[in-house]
Formats: sequence, C-alpha cells, structure tokens
Amino acid sequence: MSLDNTPNPAPHETISEISVTEVSVETHGAMPRVSDPKPGGALSKIALGLGLVSLALTPIFGIGVFPAILGIVMGHIAKRGDALGQIRAMVGLGLSYVALVVGTIILVFVVTPIVLAFLVSAGYILAD
Repeated sequence: MSLDNTPNPAPHETISEISVTEVSVETHGAMPRVSDPKPGGALSKIALGLGLVSLALTPIFGIGVFPAILGIVMGHIAKRGDALGQIRAMVGLGLSYVALVVGTIILVFVVTPIVLAFLVSAGYILAD
C-alpha cells in the first residue's frame, strides 16, 4: 500500500537490442594559431609605473600616497603572472611601499602643523 494516491506504474519493458550509428566529423582547412602571451602582463607594467609615479610625487606634500596604494594593489594582483611580470610587480611593490611610508611621514609632519595652525587662527584651539 503506497502513501501517495498514484496508481501503480506500468511494468518496465526490457530492451533487448541497441544499435548505434557512427558519426564522423570532417574539417577542412586549419585552425587559427593561438599566439603566445606576451611576456610580462599589463598589470605588472601598471604596478611598476605607479610605483615610479608615487615615488616621484611623494615629496610634494605626500600626495604620492594615493598612487602608492593603487600600485600596491596592482602589484599584488600582478604577482600571479609569468616570470618577467613577477619581477616588474615586485619592483613596483617595493617602490610603492617605500613611497607609502615616506609619503605618510611627510603627511604627518607637514599636514598636521598646517591643520593645527588653521585651527589656532580660526579660534578653535587656544594658543598658549
């Protein structure tokens, strides 16, 4: 006795013979040749360029911190490429990290006194 109210299914038929026909595929001409990837990826070149730009812009009020952050992100992504791309990515990462540290130091020692001077001149902080 079944719990569902469906009638009993018909008995299955037994298959006694199966025939398969052969399928052939013919191609004419040649497949286009896939070119080898160029050594070094675009991301590694971008990471290296951002490292150089960030290091060059760091002395200017520390604004090299922003391209340094982008260079670090791109460099870590580009490390997955081929050998030449990995070298470029590592150099870009090194330059970006140096620019980030130096830029942060410049921001702290240049921007903080400027902001404090503004707050004193505006009357928000009393000068001693």
